[in-house]
Amino acid sequence: MKQTSTSSPISRRTMLRSSGALVATSAVLAACSSAKPSVARIGESPTTVKLEDLAVTDVVLLRTAMSMETMAAAMLTDSAVTGLASKDAAPVIAAFAADHISHLEDLRVLIAARNGSAYSETNTKLMQAYGQPALDLVANGKVEADVLALMHAVETLIAATYQYFVSLTVEPALRADLVRLGGRSSRRSAVSAQLINGGTGGFAPANDKDGVPLVATLPGAFGSLSAVQVALGPVNDTGTRATVLMDTPSLNSLIY
Repeated sequence: MKQTSTSSPISRRTMLRSSGALVATSAVLAACSSAKPSVARIGESPTTVKLEDLAVTDVVLLRTAMSMETMAAAMLTDSAVTGLASKDAAPVIAAFAADHISHLEDLRVLIAARNGSAYSETNTKLMQAYGQPALDLVANGKVEADVLALMHAVETLIAATYQYFVSLTVEPALRADLVRLGGRSSRRSAVSAQLINGGTGGFAPANDKDGVPLVATLPGAFGSLSAVQVALGPVNDTGTRATVLMDTPSLNSLIY
C-alpha cells in the first residue's frame, strides 16, 4: 500500500520552490561580491595514498593456499588441541596435520612451475581473525569434544577454500590440481564428521531432540562456501558457548 503523509509542513512543491529561491539568492550574492572568500584552515590537509592495484593471479591463489595449509597444520598441532585429544582421536589429528604439511610440497611445485615464490607462513590475518581465538577457546574450555569439532571445522574450511579457488583459477590444468587437493580435505572432513556423529545415521543432515543441527558426513550435494561455524569454549552465563566463524580467504587476506 502506498504510504502518504500530511503531517510534514514541507511538500515536494514547497521544496522545489525553496530550492529555486536559494539558487536565485546565491546568484545575487555572487554578483555583489567580487572577492573570493577565504576559509580559515588549521594545519595541513592529509594526503591520500592510492591503494596498490594488485591482481589475483593463479600464483597468488597458490601462495594463499599454502598459508591456509600451514595454518591448518599449526592449529591441529597446537598444544591446546593435542593436550585434550583422546587416545583414539590423537593419531587421526596427527595424520591430518601431516597431510596438510605434505600438501605444502605439492603447492610449492605448482608455484615454482609458474615462476612464483613459495610462502611458508600461516595466513596472519585469518589466524588473528579466527584461528587463534578458536585455539584460545579450546584451551579455556578444556572440553574434549571441542578437539574433534575444531578439527572438523578446519578440514571443512580448507575444502571450501580449494572449492572457491577453483572458480578463480585462470589456467584450466591448475583447476584439476586444486580439485585434487580440495578432495583430500573434503574426505578428511567426512572422516572427522564420522568421529563426531558416527554410523549411517550421521551421513545425512539431521537435528537432535532439541532441534539443534547435528554434524553430517554429507551435509549437501555440493560443498558450502558460507562461513564454517563451530561452537567452542566454556559455557557462559546465558548457557551458551562462543561461536567462531571461519571464512575462506578474501581480497584482504590473499597472499600477493
